[in-house]
Amino acid sequence: MAQYLSQTRIEGPIWLEPNEISFLQTRISEAETRIEALEKQISELTRQKDAELAEVASFRNILSPIRRIPLEVLSDILELSCTPKDGNFTADHDIIRYTSMVSRVCVAWRKAAHSNPRMW
Repeated sequence: MAQYLSQTRIEGPIWLEPNEISFLQTRISEAETRIEALEKQISELTRQKDAELAEVASFRNILSPIRRIPLEVLSDILELSCTPKDGNFTADHDIIRYTSMVSRVCVAWRKAAHSNPRMW
């Protein structure tokens, strides 16, 4: 059996004694048990990693520069983004549609959009 274990490719039939077959089956079972334990560890580590990534995302969200912009300034920025570039409102420019889209980005943007009557 030792000659088979040292080869990566086995050609031809293999003749094993019953005790060798039993030995290999035991080794397979032990390896499968270790693999299951490793898969559980991987699953737990993946869960922990996802929790850490969520925490990092939350911290980055808090530190985002846009969080430091006063509501009035953000409202003016959003108004400018919804206004036509030339300042002339035409039938092609639907400020309500743009305002509605901007107000769906997040709660802060919704508050800013709704606090500015010129956007509606």
